[in-house]
Amino acid sequence: MKFMKYAGLSVVLLAGSINLSQAMPYSVSGSFLNPGFSDPSSLHYLFNNDQGGNASLPAVAEFGWGVNVDALASSRFQFDGAKGDAGLLTDLPLLIKLGSFSYTNLPTVLVGKTVTVDLKLNLAMGDPVQQTDFSYGLKVNNTPGKGTPDTMQIVSMPGGVPFNVKGINYKLALAGFSADGGGHFPAIFSLAEGGTLNMGVYARLNRVSPVPVPSAIWLFGTALIGLAGISRRTRK
Repeated sequence: MKFMKYAGLSVVLLAGSINLSQAMPYSVSGSFLNPGFSDPSSLHYLFNNDQGGNASLPAVAEFGWGVNVDALASSRFQFDGAKGDAGLLTDLPLLIKLGSFSYTNLPTVLVGKTVTVDLKLNLAMGDPVQQTDFSYGLKVNNTPGKGTPDTMQIVSMPGGVPFNVKGINYKLALAGFSADGGGHFPAIFSLAEGGTLNMGVYARLNRVSPVPVPSAIWLFGTALIGLAGISRRTRK
């Protein structure tokens, strides 16, 4: 009985070490590209300094448009990429936060009815590191008055991102933007003048191929069975 007790503990420890070895490190950085305006005279800027959580000081990617004369500020998008580890042997699909996104809406001048921009994300994952890029297309519909909210619309979203970790195939399916921690992923967000909306950008991790049982487990189990048989014959 004592032998089987310690053998069982060894199996648990071995399984635990396998689980830890399957953790996937990842980091995400973002940048804004291809700004477009229905009014060619619109003022705008791009400030892409997001480093995926690797910077010693806080750094974000930022896209701003128009000018609020009173505040000397612009309406803007900001993105700050995430960095972490995803447990690949946990129950899948697994919701992963790729980064934090904010939309600040100010009453501005020199802006036409619509503003468009692409949010490009660079995802580095796994060990060895595998990198992939994908982009969201965003559109803002500006309203003429202060009493009517503006809207941010996701007009294009990338498909799944495949990758392989230690011989197992996975797929990252982009879920979109969420203001409630991943509960809902609408395509349009409404925001009153003077407000800021904080969101997260999320993806779902899915396993494509089954997880193979390591050969060490089978060998260890065979050895235990053999030792158990020897133990029984010794007692006789």
